[in-house]
Amino acid sequence: MNDPHQPDPGYPALAEDLLDRAQRAKEHWRTPGAERLGMSPHALAALAQTQHDNAAGLKRIVERLGQWPGRSTVGTDACQAAVDIAVHSDHNPALQRTLLGLLRRAVEAGDATSAQIAHLHDRCLVNVGQAQLYGTQHWYRPDGRLEPHPIADPEQLDTRRASAGLPPYTDQARRLRERHGPIASLSAPAAVKPTPALDTRAA
Repeated sequence: MNDPHQPDPGYPALAEDLLDRAQRAKEHWRTPGAERLGMSPHALAALAQTQHDNAAGLKRIVERLGQWPGRSTVGTDACQAAVDIAVHSDHNPALQRTLLGLLRRAVEAGDATSAQIAHLHDRCLVNVGQAQLYGTQHWYRPDGRLEPHPIADPEQLDTRRASAGLPPYTDQARRLRERHGPIASLSAPAAVKPTPALDTRAA
C-alpha cells in the first residue's frame, strides 16, 4: 500500500482488513504439494476455518460497498487480496459466482484486471466440474505431482491467456515446477479431481 504508483485507497480500513486476511491464509496457499498431502486433521480444520472467515469478511465488504473492492476503493494490493480470498472460497460456490459477477463489472470499469477475473472464472468452472479456460487451476495427484484441471480447447490456451494478460502456460508451468516439483502434461488422462485446487497466482 506504500507503492507511489498505486492510488490511495478510499477505504483504508477495508484495504487493511483484506490484506491481513489474505496474508494469514497465504502460508497455506503456497505450501508445496508434499507438505499439503501430509497435513494433519487439525491443520486442515484450521485452514477451513480461515477460509470461511475470509469469505464472510469479503462478503461483508462487498455488501458495504455495493460493488467489488477495486483498485479505486481499496488499492491495487487489497484488490488482489480480495481476488485471492474469493478464489479460495470453495465452500460457498454461490458466493463465488456472485463475486465473479461483481469482479467482472469491476474489470469492465477498469477497476480490476482481466488476469484477476481469469483466475476466479477458472475456479468457478472447476468447482462445478467444467473445463477451465485459462489453465490457472491445478490439483495434487496421489503421487504428489501437480496436474492441471481439464482445459477447454487446449490448443487455444495461450491465445486466451494472452487476451487476459497472462503469460504463456509454459512459463507458468516452469514457475510451478520450481516450487512444487513435476507437473503432469496438459494431455494427461482425465481423473477424479479432488478439491481444493491450487490456484497458480497463490502458488
